[in-house]
Amino acid sequence: MSEDLEHEDEQPAAQPLTAQQIASFWRDFSGQLAALNALEPREFVERAGEILEPYAPDLALELEGNPNEAGARLVVTAHGNIAQFENVQALVRGAPRLDGYAVQAFRSRSLGQDFSMNMNDFELSCSDVLVAHYDAGGIVGLELSFEKIVPQDMIDHARHMAFIMLDHVLGEWDFSVRVGPVEFVDAFSDSVAGAEPLSVFPAIFDAFQRDELGRSYEFPREGDERWISLEVRPRDAQDDAPPDILTFHDSANALATRADLSHFLSWRLPFASQQELDAVRDAQDALEAALRQQQRGVLAFSRVEDMSTRLAAFYVDDVEHASALAGRLGAEHASGLESELHATYDPSWREFLGLYGAIHASQAGEGGDA
Repeated sequence: MSEDLEHEDEQPAAQPLTAQQIASFWRDFSGQLAALNALEPREFVERAGEILEPYAPDLALELEGNPNEAGARLVVTAHGNIAQFENVQALVRGAPRLDGYAVQAFRSRSLGQDFSMNMNDFELSCSDVLVAHYDAGGIVGLELSFEKIVPQDMIDHARHMAFIMLDHVLGEWDFSVRVGPVEFVDAFSDSVAGAEPLSVFPAIFDAFQRDELGRSYEFPREGDERWISLEVRPRDAQDDAPPDILTFHDSANALATRADLSHFLSWRLPFASQQELDAVRDAQDALEAALRQQQRGVLAFSRVEDMSTRLAAFYVDDVEHASALAGRLGAEHASGLESELHATYDPSWREFLGLYGAIHASQAGEGGDA
């Protein structure tokens, strides 16, 4: 017997905060910071939330550390709601320098991993929750079970508590973005690894990301990268239509789900001759080089479609910056060709990992080197 516990899945991004909203909030907050510093931490957080609410009612402010003490951080959180993550990051990017505080997006991991919770007269500790893990298509899938005996009428409550504890143990970004399906089971599946107490799981989680999923979160060294070229036939293509040519940046997997590269930017340019195709490639390669040099973006893949359009797809830190670069480089290398830019917020790298999983599954099925 097993039962799924719903994990916050990726939803369309919320209405974005405007530059005026962000600037107005920080102006109001900065003006009241001296008064906030005179409050106890709980009162500080409550009052800070009241200041934020008119501008961003779905976000909250928390304190890590204590006011007026070294290392204090002001944390902007969406309480795990991915639909609001873009607004969290925008609010942090717009933050001024605040005396005594670093401003941070998303809650950190709890420093003391082996803690207990007591809710509705029921106590649960991290050591009471066993966690096993597996590769769920480039993100981490989890199976959970209880080490202690939980009364039947408290099972749903205990599962809810365990979910909250997972969020605290892993931190807001890791749990919301890098964890996929979460399932409570009576017995662990043969295909999972671990089954260790939640109190020791963060180190296991990090090692699995690094060693099994290949996530160093460092830009691959130029010259050491792996690219895969494939012919891809769209499902609705005519039988005699030429296949698309996909060039996939396999090494970009090392950066997948990095928090500062959460926007997916596609850049399409048409061509009608080999000369125009060369110009399009030069423009898109120049954008790749410029983003790489500043470590502000990475090319995920390119695709020649219907022998008339070349698409280059990037993950970037700032859509406006990357779009401006694309406009300038397009005018320089492919003047006169009408380009199309499209951006989406994709913190889980679904566009990339969907292809990554399909390509590697295909190669494994053919006995190829994945």
